[in-house]
This record gives sequence, C-alpha cells and structure tokens, in this order.
Amino acid sequence: MQSITWYVKRIQMMSPKEIIWRVTSLTDAFVERGRVQFNLVPTEKYQPSYDPDANFVGGFEVFTGEVEQFQNEWKNELIKKSEMILDHKLSYFDLKEHDLETPINWHKDHSANIFSSLNHIVSVNYRDFANNGDCKLVWEPNRHHQLVVLGRAYKVTGDTKYAQGVIDQLTAWLDANPYGYGMNWRSPLELAIRLISWVWAIDLIKGSGLFAGDIKARLLNSVFLHCRDVDGKYSQGTSANNHLVGEAAGVYIAASYFDMLTDAPQWQARSKAVLEREIQAQSFADGCTKEHAFSYQFFVFQFYLFTALTGKWRKDDFSAQYWQTLSSISRFIAQVAEGGKHYPMLGDQDDGYVLDLGDHVHNINALCDISGYFYSDEIFNTGFKKSTESAFWLFSGRDTRLSPSVNDTKPLSSVAFKESGYYLLQAGSLAQGNQASVLFDCAELGYTAIAAHGHADALSFVMRINKNDLFVDTGTYDYFSHPQWRNHFRTTKAHNTLEVDGVDQSVMTGPFMWEQHAQANCIEWSPTNNGGTVFAEHSGYLRLSEPVNHQRAVQLDVEQKKIIISDHVLTSGTHDIALYFHLSEDCQNIELNEGVCTLKLGDDQIAIQLPMGMRTEVVTGQESNDKETPALGWLSRGYHQKVAISTLVLRTRVSADSKFETIINW
Repeated sequence: MQSITWYVKRIQMMSPKEIIWRVTSLTDAFVERGRVQFNLVPTEKYQPSYDPDANFVGGFEVFTGEVEQFQNEWKNELIKKSEMILDHKLSYFDLKEHDLETPINWHKDHSANIFSSLNHIVSVNYRDFANNGDCKLVWEPNRHHQLVVLGRAYKVTGDTKYAQGVIDQLTAWLDANPYGYGMNWRSPLELAIRLISWVWAIDLIKGSGLFAGDIKARLLNSVFLHCRDVDGKYSQGTSANNHLVGEAAGVYIAASYFDMLTDAPQWQARSKAVLEREIQAQSFADGCTKEHAFSYQFFVFQFYLFTALTGKWRKDDFSAQYWQTLSSISRFIAQVAEGGKHYPMLGDQDDGYVLDLGDHVHNINALCDISGYFYSDEIFNTGFKKSTESAFWLFSGRDTRLSPSVNDTKPLSSVAFKESGYYLLQAGSLAQGNQASVLFDCAELGYTAIAAHGHADALSFVMRINKNDLFVDTGTYDYFSHPQWRNHFRTTKAHNTLEVDGVDQSVMTGPFMWEQHAQANCIEWSPTNNGGTVFAEHSGYLRLSEPVNHQRAVQLDVEQKKIIISDHVLTSGTHDIALYFHLSEDCQNIELNEGVCTLKLGDDQIAIQLPMGMRTEVVTGQESNDKETPALGWLSRGYHQKVAISTLVLRTRVSADSKFETIINW
C-alpha cells in the first residue's frame, strides 16, 4: 500500500473530472464484482449472419503472402523458439528458457517464485510485490506473445503440432482465468495486448481447422468479456498515456477481427476515435512521445502501426493526419538511432512490445524496413540494411517497399527536435574515423502532472563516438520488485549531468510520480557541418533556499575530434556540486591519471580531460550480498538486467558562480 501522504498528493494532481471518473470507476468495479459473484455477467451475442458451425472467418487476414518466400535464416530461430514454447519454456526479462510448469502456472512471478492473488480484481493490488510478485513478471507470459510465435511456426511448416500448441495454451489459460479474478484481469492494457496476440495467433492457425467447437465458443465469449471490460475502462486524466493508446488499439483490432460479435461496430468506432485523438495529443510535432520515455516510443509506434494496418485491411482507413504523425514517430526513432549501435534509453524502459513477428522491438533495421513500405524518406532507406521477418509477415503478398536500401556514407548532420526539447549534435563519418553524436536532453520531465515515466535528467546527454557508446543513460532496471533500485535509476546522479547538494533536479513523490518538475530551456542552438554548439539551462535547483542556476554548453568539432562540455553553476550560496559521467560497458582499459581519464572504445583511444579543482573517483559496479541497496556503476539495458560499468564522479564545493570544463578527445 502507498502512504496516506502519497494518496493526498496523487489526488492533488488530478482534475475534478478525473476524480469523478475514478470514484465512478471504483463504484462500477464493485457493481461488476456483484455481477460476477451472482453469475449476472452478460455473455456474447452474435450478428444474425454468423454461423457458429461454419468454418471460422475473421474480419481480415493478418498474412496473405507466400510462405515459400520465408527465409531459412529466420526459420531456424523460429523453430527453435517454438519448440521451447511447446515445452512451456519462455525467455523474458531476466528469465532465459524458463520452465513455466505443466500445466502452465499463469498466476506466478516465476522470477521471484511468488504466486499472485486469485481474488476478485477489486481486491488485487498489482503493486504489492510481497503478496503478488512483480506484476510485469506475472503479466508477460499472459500477453500471449508466444502464441503468435507458434502461429508463425505453423504457417511456415504446416505442422499441426504448433497449431495444437496454440489451442492447448488457450484452453489452459481459459480454464485458469475465470472472468474477474486474479492479476490477469486487473489491467485493461494487459487485456488489450492479449487480444492483439489472439487475433494474430488465431488467424495464422485457422487453416489447421483446430479453432472450432468448444474452444472457439469459449474464446469468443472471452473476447467479448475482454472488449467489454476495456471499452468501459479507458484510462483518463493523468493516467491517459501509453496505456490508453494500447487499450484502444486492442479493442479496435479485436473488434475489427471478431466482427461477428454484436457489439463489435460500437467498440470499433469508439476505439478508433480514441486512437485518432491520442496519436495527436500524445505526440509532439517532431514525432517524440510526450512521455519522454524513448522505449515507449517503440511501444506506441507498434500500437499505432498495427491499428493503421488493420484499418487499411478492413477498408476502414485512418486519417491522413494519423498516417503523417505515424511517419513522424518512426522518423524520430530512426534519426535518434542514426549515430549509434544502441538506441538511447532516456526515461523509463520496460521492454514492452505488442507482437512477436521475429524482430526485437528496438530493432532499428526492422523499423526502417517497415516504415519504407509507407514513406519515401531517406532516413528509412539509410537505416534499412536487410529484409526483416516482421516486414515479411506484414507486407508479403500485399505491398512492396517504396525504395531500396541505400549504403549511405555521408557525414552525420545535426537535428533539432525543438518541440520535444531534444538536440542531436552530430557530425563526421565512419570512413574518416571522426564521427560523433551527442543527444542532448533539454526536454520537460514527462507527460501530464505526474510525469510517470520521466527521469531527473535535465541537460544530460548520450554520447556516441564512431557508433560506439561512450557516455550512456543507465536505463531503468525495475518498476515493482526493488523500490530502491527503481528510485536510483531515475535520480539525477544516474544520468550524465550535474547534481547540487545531493538532491535531484525534480522532486520524486512515488515510483511513478513527480511532485516538482525541472524546466529546461535551450538558450543557443548553432549547428555547423563540423559540429557546433548547444547551450541550455534548467530551473530545478532554483527551488533551493539559496538558488542555483545550472547552465550547460556542449561544443563539437569533428575536425579536431574534440567535444567540450562546459557546466556553469550560477549562485551566491554555498553548495556541494557533483558531476557524473557514466561510461558504457564497451569502454575498456579505463585509467585515471592527473586529471585525465583514458580508455579504449572500439578502435579509438579516448582521453577525457576532467575539470580542475574537483575530487575525482571511478566507481565500478560490484556484486554484493545486499541486493536491495543501489549503487553507482551499473547499466540496465533490459528489465531486471544490469551489468557493471564505470562511472566518473567529480565533486567540489562552490560559494559563487563557477565553471567546470570537461574536454573529450579521440
């Protein structure tokens, strides 16, 4: 349970409309519990034309291509993964080929070995780790991504054991998850993702003839209950973020496919209206998500993409503005990724994705491949290196790519995402060994009053030299299992920026809530062919009794292979100052001598000249028996996964305006 103080502050961040909605929703939940207890929940009704004894036909086909065109390099991995799934072995988060038991235990955090409650959902607190485990670990196998994998395997091989695997797991899930009980009915977003998986899995195996009789009737009733539940609970107010997008996407796709249900047209119309509204409301004009969590950029991209394709296949196309914003979203991702091998991890990251079509959700090549079927944009051709399995499943037999791959050797050029507040200062080329890319964060904390997925990272940056990460955002690691680590990865010191008096730029109130938000402002943006300058400030420390204005300038010159970071601390008070620089896991041979840090990064030798007059230490992550106390020196590129890195920590005390200059040469 959260504290009383937390509830008070949470309510203070809500509008009167949201408060009324939440009270109404709680009342509706208790009424629904009564319906469940007394067996008064409505059941599915069908369109007059529907014949339950006929072969099943959905509202559209998810795949219309020729399986003969499926590449062998994809097939081996698909079959290997499918065989594991048949044995109930899944890989997700920190679990690798983990046995989910036989029959599958759908109500368990298999990492922490904690069983979640089977009470009615009104009584299930999904944030109560001690009693329910980590909800993400419970929910992930219940999203049924694995059923889509089995469906793909059946489609490619024609072997009915994979189709039977889908039917068996669906049957087991329906047996173990009666409506209204347990964690798996707790979150509308989880229901929505499961619906999308069901659509793809059922359509891929329908040729087997196994989706018939009792399992068909039971699943259609569950689809009805899923859609009815989500349609009545769309997120609102401060919670109307990626959850709302996902909820509407699940209902739209399911209502479009299972169109034999009487309520399908109404669900379809309402969900489509939500999607048309939210793609504009939650996206900046430059394509960045307003949640300021770069992993969620991929997540919502997939929701918007699969709903747009569903509309196209159903001849219920979305608006031109919707498609244009989808283009901006994918273009933002491709541009930010251009300068490095890893996608930057600004804001929260929880590894969420919508469908398993063979490529990792953060695969930039796959995103550029897919986007190239709709948009003739140079960035999608230069980012596209080879054909992907995802594009095969979505476009084979339907569309052809608009432009071929382009082997682009042009130098990088800078991009200002002024609406969202990110500045990509970059130049140089790999051929000349002088390529550098700096993604500078001058953005707001996050979306809505709570900024749920934001981090205290104003004026932080990610730096890539010749595609290799030098300075990294350290990631997220956890939401629910390890509260201290959850807080740590959101702090100012977990980012490449400056900290004052050991406090964060913004004030953290809960695991998904911020009370005071630092506001950043770009003062100068002067890009050149060889680099240029970005200069900004933030207001986070103006709240201190003796205010501090932090200003930072980054200057890039690839001709000299030099980057200068200038931090200005403007104050009349006395303050303890700390600078943090988080080196990536690719940095080797790190040494600190007389104010200069040297290291090897790929084929480059890096020299970092540190500011004079600051005490310097290198902190490297160390394994400890204490798993709950966080420390510097860790990088998390995936949920519940972290590796040791080295962090440069520089400290001093100031009593007047001060400047600290850090110079990177390679």
